[in-house]
Amino acid sequence: MDSATYALDNMASLNTDLTDGATSRSSSTTKSVSLDGLIRLCGDLGPFQFIHFFFINLISMSAGMVAFYYVYGAAEPKHRCQLSPSVWPNDVHYWPINQTHEFYINAYIPKEKDGIWNKCMRSTMKDRNSTLLNCPNGWAYDRSVFGYTFTEEANLVCYHTPKKSWVSTLMQTGGFSLLLIGSLGDKYGRRKTTIITTIFLCVMCLLTQISMQWIPMTVDTKFGLLLLNQLVSGLTVSTYSVAFILMLELTSAAHTSLVGNIALVAFTIGEAILTLCAYLTFDWELLKWTNTFFIALVLPYLYFMPETPFYLSGKRQYTELEALLRRIATRNNRSEAEWYPSYQEFLRDQSMADVHNERKMPFHQQLRQLFSNRDSLIKLFIINLIGFTTYLLYYEISYGLEVLNISPYIGILIGAVVEAAGYITSSLLIVTKFARKGSFILMLGLTTICVLIIPFIEKHSALASVFIAQFGKYTVSGAISVSWIFVPELFQTSIRSSANGLFIAFSHLGAIIAPVINTSVNETYLPITYYASSALAFIVVLLTMLLPETKDKTMDA
Repeated sequence: MDSATYALDNMASLNTDLTDGATSRSSSTTKSVSLDGLIRLCGDLGPFQFIHFFFINLISMSAGMVAFYYVYGAAEPKHRCQLSPSVWPNDVHYWPINQTHEFYINAYIPKEKDGIWNKCMRSTMKDRNSTLLNCPNGWAYDRSVFGYTFTEEANLVCYHTPKKSWVSTLMQTGGFSLLLIGSLGDKYGRRKTTIITTIFLCVMCLLTQISMQWIPMTVDTKFGLLLLNQLVSGLTVSTYSVAFILMLELTSAAHTSLVGNIALVAFTIGEAILTLCAYLTFDWELLKWTNTFFIALVLPYLYFMPETPFYLSGKRQYTELEALLRRIATRNNRSEAEWYPSYQEFLRDQSMADVHNERKMPFHQQLRQLFSNRDSLIKLFIINLIGFTTYLLYYEISYGLEVLNISPYIGILIGAVVEAAGYITSSLLIVTKFARKGSFILMLGLTTICVLIIPFIEKHSALASVFIAQFGKYTVSGAISVSWIFVPELFQTSIRSSANGLFIAFSHLGAIIAPVINTSVNETYLPITYYASSALAFIVVLLTMLLPETKDKTMDA
């Protein structure tokens, strides 16, 4: 017997006279039972949720690790041209190994105004004013900070530098898979979609890394495999997005803000873990393996991962829904008497909805309605602009700690702490009178001010500009945190994952464009990009006012 037949039989036995039942329930004294209320009766933040949130947040952490891999794996260490073999054979050390070596480096490698050796040129003779060559013998690298990077292995420096940006860009491009995966999450379920994408991700990472590690190949071929690995790794963000919706739908509306912000803080913990692994491994391939190992940690848990009550209810899978609610109640030490009578009332409500022809439309019709309904299109436009703008600002404002001449590892950790502080602040703010919409407007408004004044401050004080930039990162992290809670609540369960997928895909578009702007625009005109970004953010603030408030709105509304 399938779940639909079982549900109809069960509903018929619970209510033999639907017409009379509908009449009796039209009384204002009778209140229908919502699925959100049922979850509260079963326990909306108990041991069941804590156990699953712990393992699902491994996906959140792995997404943070993947997102920041390029910072270390493709870092650009200090480098200079190697000396001619006739002058100094095997010149692979950036720093002089003795006084003679230092003499020849100073004789053949010209220095810049700041006293640092030129990165891309060397002289043909001891006279540094002689003909300059573009490093015909390769480069000598400093491994004291980042260790052995892929930048060194493939010599992605000087005129090869633009190729290095693909290591980051391909990972961000992988995030566009959410345009498909988000819809799969709505059609086939959060659980099934997360399982399939995680297994595919892990298998592809293993295959590409085994090939790079043990199969002899040219550097160009290895670079191609690394780019493929990065593209596939972008699926981690897609998986993270679907798992994020899954976590929100395992609890009630009373705790969605807390649960969502815990997942975002877990993302920053992934950044910190990657930083520690980079410091310990000092090798781009070993760091890649730690990334893949962390992704594989979640594989055994996938068997036990539950589907969400909201998805099962939306698909009329009442047999599975009852079994899941019983699991939740049992793990949370709730007796059947506390929730099952209300579940029966819930089934009666669903049966009367069917009698009144309120059965939900098929998924493809709901998705079509999402893109044809005027109100839905306006909401989609605004949330996509929110995603694009917040991530554009996040990456634009994240640069700057290098002027303090601190370790890049410390810089990343400081950024992770600032980011986590923004997430935590927003989780406290959205439960106040500011709610979702007011909190987002406040945080993005403060970010807009920071971005606007940075070009004026950095002319006078590098330290002050770094402080403003970090405060801006704190506020934009808070805005991102609120948007990740706010956006899913704007849409119904049947299309929530699809809409959220569009939102995050446009976020990745902003993440891709920000570094392109930063590296391609002449430094003289760079302040104009800050003014343009702040103007865009101001427009987003105004458009956000058109969206409805979702505080205290149940996820099944």
